[in-house]
Amino acid sequence: MRKVLGIFLAIMLLLSWNVADAAERQPVRIAQVPLIVSSGCWQVPGQPVQDDLERQIDRALHVPLNGVLNAVTYLPEDDSEKAMDDAYAALGERARLKDVVRHMGEQMNADLVVVPVLTSYEQFVRHSWHWDRGLILHSYAALSLGVYDRRTDEAFVKQASRLYEDDYSTAGSVENLARECTDEVVREADLRGRLAEARDAGAGK
Repeated sequence: MRKVLGIFLAIMLLLSWNVADAAERQPVRIAQVPLIVSSGCWQVPGQPVQDDLERQIDRALHVPLNGVLNAVTYLPEDDSEKAMDDAYAALGERARLKDVVRHMGEQMNADLVVVPVLTSYEQFVRHSWHWDRGLILHSYAALSLGVYDRRTDEAFVKQASRLYEDDYSTAGSVENLARECTDEVVREADLRGRLAEARDAGAGK
């Protein structure tokens, strides 16, 4: 019983230190736009797929116990979408995504800006030209992730694409390819690492 009580007290003490430390810092301000499906996509993924892709990004920006620590302020999505529209209005419809996220960060006073864009999404089945093969599945997905990091003053775009052209298999579905693309850009952008560094630096100071 004493051992359990000791562990409990240690956890509470550690948590109180974290809360006190967080109180001395400004929360990291994150502007995140919901997944954008480009007009260039041949097909549009269903809402469950779009939700899955967004959750992959959400997980990278999630802070446990944020309600207590107040380490991060997630800016309203409506405000982020408006800021993106304003950026395109100011920079032009053909503006580069990296310039758009920088403009958003400056206008919203955001420490991190994250804008995912699904640029390609297509799948169809065809008959193989070879007599000994059956149906061939063609799937292709591509995704871009625009990021602005105020701490390092970086604005960049990470891109990933996947192509499947082989015997029919659920593993080659365009949904799976899109998820793989999202995993890659999130990893390459190092969203979790950037968020941690912004918190450690006391974002907004």
